[in-house]
Amino acid sequence: MIGLLGSIVAFADPAATPVDVPAPFELVTSLRYAGSSEGGGLVEGGERVAERRVRRDDLDLVAEFSPFEGVAATLGLALSPTLRYGYSNARSMVLEPVTGGGSYLDGDPSDPVEIRAGGIRGLWLGGAVAPFSETYDKGQRSSWRLDAAVRTPSAGRNLWTTRNGRRGPSPGGAAVRLASTFSTTRGNATPWLRATYQREGGFSATIRDEDDTQWARNVALRPASTADVVMGVRVGAGRVTEADTGVELDLWLGGQYRSWEDIASGVYLPNVLDGARSIPVTTDDQIAATAGFAVDVDVRSAARTRLGLEARYGTPYRLEHVYDVSTTADTWRLGWFVQVDGRLSLKR
Repeated sequence: MIGLLGSIVAFADPAATPVDVPAPFELVTSLRYAGSSEGGGLVEGGERVAERRVRRDDLDLVAEFSPFEGVAATLGLALSPTLRYGYSNARSMVLEPVTGGGSYLDGDPSDPVEIRAGGIRGLWLGGAVAPFSETYDKGQRSSWRLDAAVRTPSAGRNLWTTRNGRRGPSPGGAAVRLASTFSTTRGNATPWLRATYQREGGFSATIRDEDDTQWARNVALRPASTADVVMGVRVGAGRVTEADTGVELDLWLGGQYRSWEDIASGVYLPNVLDGARSIPVTTDDQIAATAGFAVDVDVRSAARTRLGLEARYGTPYRLEHVYDVSTTADTWRLGWFVQVDGRLSLKR
């Protein structure tokens, strides 16, 4: 199934993506839970001014159907029941009279701050094509799959503003995802390579906080886009017949570029000044590395269970351009997931 494991999780992790598409008139469904926890801090002028933790839970439902060989239509519903930005040992922000900006350095200790969101991230509609595949052409020594999908927007309720005092987990605008996956079988090992680009669209929003205070109308926002390259290898003993149960170990390494973004103030930082809440604030871009592994259990070619872990480390970056505050160098993320796939032939 189509997938991405990153700061904005969509269908499934890159390593879980099979290169082949379903057989003609075959329906493949997937249910996946993914959780992650990111820990670190905030630093200003070389001084640590707060501890920061981001916790999220994602649930994705995906269906993929092939009308004829080598082509498939995809449909996915992406949800995030829980998304929390927590700040402890934080300070209040004070106005600097000289620069007109804000700073935590001279602020008093404050109570912990938590930003909560939950709900639907969006509906993904897309398609996939396999120009060549080891599955339907036994003479092939490799497989190639191309994916394209579009996500519906959610400008009314997203991470940057509230509706009835609640935030949603969606970035807000529509998105387009393009992916290319290549693999080749060598004995009981299958090396693979996947490149993914997800372009987030801009949109206008009315900025409200949890107290339903309206700070501005028609603020132009543009969430970050991402580009990922992941390479790995699946290793397994294989199966003797289609009635056997196969087990594979999947290992991968990857890199991600996350672009700058224009967002609303007060989500990536706690206790911000009121003066910046009415304008879009710019977050710097970031480069990150990922590493992970998963265990796949394929039951009689009709169902598959996948469990895995992934670690991510990103370079420190400035969170809002109006404040000289960045993430600390010890910020990293651990993710975990479980996925269940099922196959159903609709041929008579």
